[in-house]
Order: sequence, then C-alpha cells, then structure tokens
Amino acid sequence: MPSELSMVQVRHCVLVADLGSYHLAAAKAARSQPAITKSIQAIENRLGAALFEEGRRTELTPFGAACMPRFRELLAHHDRTATTLADLVRKDQGSLAIAAIVAVAGHWLPSIIRVYAADFPGVQLRLLDDNSQNVERMVLNHEVDFGIASQISADDGLLFEPLWEDSFGVVCSRDHPLAARRSIGWAELADLPLIGTVAHRQLDGYPESSYLAHPSMHVSTMLSLLSLLQENVGVTVLARWAIPRLAEPTLSYVPLVRPTRTRTIGIVRLAHQTPSPAAAEMLERLRVAAAAGTLRSRAVPG
Repeated sequence: MPSELSMVQVRHCVLVADLGSYHLAAAKAARSQPAITKSIQAIENRLGAALFEEGRRTELTPFGAACMPRFRELLAHHDRTATTLADLVRKDQGSLAIAAIVAVAGHWLPSIIRVYAADFPGVQLRLLDDNSQNVERMVLNHEVDFGIASQISADDGLLFEPLWEDSFGVVCSRDHPLAARRSIGWAELADLPLIGTVAHRQLDGYPESSYLAHPSMHVSTMLSLLSLLQENVGVTVLARWAIPRLAEPTLSYVPLVRPTRTRTIGIVRLAHQTPSPAAAEMLERLRVAAAAGTLRSRAVPG
C-alpha cells in the first residue's frame, strides 16, 4: 500500500461511485470529465489494482467496493481536520482561558469580556481568579492562555508585559478613625492592629516591609480579611485594586506615603509561545484599554 494518496483523487473516485456518472461527478467537482478519468487512473496505478470494472466504468470491482468505506472515512477525517485547522487561525472560534488576580477579575475584566463575547460568540471563554503566584503557575502549566497579575518571579519561561501601576495603602472600615485621613506614613503602622495577608509578600525586599513583619493576626482568605476589617478588628495593607468591588461601600483606602510603593500589574504569558488568534485579540484589547486610561477612573472611598 502506498504511503500517500491524493485527497482530490480519492474524492473523485467516491463521487463517481456515489453518482454513477462521470458527467455528474465532473459537474459536482467542477472539473472536466477527462480530469475525473485521469484522477481515477492515477489512484488505480498508485494502488496497483482497478477500482472500477473495465467496460463498465461506473461499477466497482470487489477491490473498489472494499476501498470505498475507507475512502469515505479518509475524506471525513481530512475534512474535519481541515475545518479544525481553519478554525485555529480564526479569532472568532476556539477557546480562551484567562487567569487573573481577583482585583482584575472583579473590577476591570468583566466589561472587556462582555464586549469580546458579543463580538466573538464562537469563542468559549473561561476566567479563573487567584493570587499572582497561582496565576503564574497556571500559565507555566499551560492551564490558561495567559494571566493578568503582578510580577512576583523572574522565571525565564515567562514573559511579563506591564499594564499599569497599583499603589499600596491602608485599608480599614469606613468608620475607622483613619478613614478620614488623606494619607498615612509607613511608620504609623507600628501602632496599628495590623492584619497580615499573603499579599504583603509583594513588598518583600522593600525597607517598609519591616512594618508588616509582626501583624496582630494573619488570615489566608480575602473573605476572612473583609469580615475582620468590616468589624473594625484591625487594618491591613493592600494595593488599591485589591479591594473587592462589593466591599468598597464598607471600606476606605488611605494611600501610604513617605515613600509611595506600587506593584506593577501586567500580562503574564509563556515566553516562547505564540498566542492563539483568540488570545491575541483579547491581549490587544487589554493593551488598548490600559493605554486609554480606563483604569484611572476607579474611585475608592477614603
């Protein structure tokens, strides 16, 4: 059995067998009858056996009858594969998985996803929210197409593209005495009941991290943190965009100064992998939105 068969020739053979006519097969294939005849002769020569009876050119030989189901299976597989490959280069088909920190997933992405989903309804979207460390892990493990997070590692396998800067501040209940302040210095944290979180690791390496080293208590989830803040159990240090939208009416954000510290939020993706068309379209929309300054309009009580 030869290693290669022409799909065009196979298709012509199936057309003749199905339609029982070279004339109809030629019309269906938009080819001339001599071209159909040439295709059949070529594939018979390649296979080394006749597909159609001599003298009854549209009647299958036993060998031809045995080949037809396999020819149809081969064509079906070819057509499915061709369709799949065509879809892969279209940005309006396929799937798109994004991992993002809660701040981005809850504040910024929904409006962008709403427009994207309306423009490309054929793309199946999946959004996962987690901390920056796990966002990087999901990107490295090929669980998502890309992530949006703060840069916390220098892994050579990752490419980080900055989008905007997010300032750190004190977050407290709206009825806390600090809520009326316009700013607060880092040294003042020493006299406050501080609630520690994993987010404080983003400040490791800065001298100001020493003020976060000995919190009154430590929590592992945002839900626990919000509950404690709302009950005035203590205060915490978060980046402005880390405050969940639903909690904003009950909390205040007071910028930390002397000095101001920020984290950079950006796109995290594999360094040596070309984004799919669907991912490339979303990435471009994220860049445009960030460059347009839509992030700066967010107001947090404080």
